[in-house]
Amino acid sequence: MAAQEPMTVERAKLILKETITVFALPENKARLTGAIEEANAAPEEQRAMVKMQKLVPIVTELAGGKLAEHGLPSVMMGVMQIQMVAGQEPLIGEGVQMMSGCLQGNIPDDAAIAAYTTKLGV
Repeated sequence: MAAQEPMTVERAKLILKETITVFALPENKARLTGAIEEANAAPEEQRAMVKMQKLVPIVTELAGGKLAEHGLPSVMMGVMQIQMVAGQEPLIGEGVQMMSGCLQGNIPDDAAIAAYTTKLGV
């Protein structure tokens, strides 16, 4: 088995760009929005739990597939490796926050995704 490519700022930016762009695809946005609407329809005291139950699997599936393409075996491992180079480039931390926000139901709109991916410049 080949050694995994080390995480660099440029590699992290590319991975984030490709991963976050996945959330903007209409079919994925519809799935995420549907999960949020379902959670918001639950009783107030259950909303946070329902959001986690609905969003975590979707976000993990969407991000996990893209991270796997880059040799990162899991979302948690991938995010940890990307986060390790965030101190060298603030845009990386911004992307990790954007991905984490999706888990909480804060799905960035198309304009925010486009602005972020443009700033990445990869």
